[in-house]
Amino acid sequence: MPFMPQPNYERDQRRLVKYYKNAFKKLVYQLGKLTNGMEAAHAASLLQQVAFILRELDGNTQTWAEEMVARAYRDGQTAVLVEIGEARTLAEAAALASFSMLAREQVEALINDTYSDLLMATQNTERKVKQLVRSVVGDTLRVKAIEQLGRRTSRNEIVDKLTKAGLSKKLQSEAWVGIVDRAGRRWNLSTYAEMVVRTKLQQAHVEGRRVELIERGLDLAVVSSHGAKDACRNYEGMIISMNGLTPGYLTYNDLRNSGKIFHPNCQHTIHAVRAVDVLPAAVIEKHERQIANVKN
Repeated sequence: MPFMPQPNYERDQRRLVKYYKNAFKKLVYQLGKLTNGMEAAHAASLLQQVAFILRELDGNTQTWAEEMVARAYRDGQTAVLVEIGEARTLAEAAALASFSMLAREQVEALINDTYSDLLMATQNTERKVKQLVRSVVGDTLRVKAIEQLGRRTSRNEIVDKLTKAGLSKKLQSEAWVGIVDRAGRRWNLSTYAEMVVRTKLQQAHVEGRRVELIERGLDLAVVSSHGAKDACRNYEGMIISMNGLTPGYLTYNDLRNSGKIFHPNCQHTIHAVRAVDVLPAAVIEKHERQIANVKN
């Protein structure tokens, strides 16, 4: 039985990340117009431009998510059909893949989840930009108030803080528009987007395989192997139950919930199994070694 290789989505991931990098460059250009004499009306106009850039990014992100998540899911379905012998080629499998209500609802949920996670980054960026602009406007008002009091020393300190050089240095780093994810990890804008899409496409691919298995009345799969160096290595080659329907095997949910495999940025997938007794002896032996290692 063939084990289908994992599709490579790197070019598509780079396309999404490019949207974020281009948006960041546009933000830097707009915010480069910040000056230590900025009035509220000018600030409002600047924030409108920022909002336009981020809404454009959101639109590109949503279109990308709808296209790529659905593709990764279908790729998972077609891979299963070849692995269990229902189709000879991926092209043939594409015509046989299930488009059940379960599959359609899951694809929609995965798309929404992906878009929601990416939207967190743009919303966080917009909040940071507003804080920055309001801070500059606030400092401008303070300078004027201090000038009226004749306190030039305090005025010079604030103006120094607002100098173009200092602001430009800050803007050139994506760290100021970074995001803290739900696990408390810090990411800059582009790195966060790359992590999200890599993780979500992998998840969509596995879920496509998982649902196609249950649609065919099957449940078992083998975890992919590619020489991982982290905790994932303890699960490579293990036979698992994808939907908890086969007693005696760890389930996909067990492994995912452990955080040791199928975690963010994890590249592992699964390979469908029609029946354990058709697997080569070497696959069975590796499974038994991995189970023993995990138990110990």
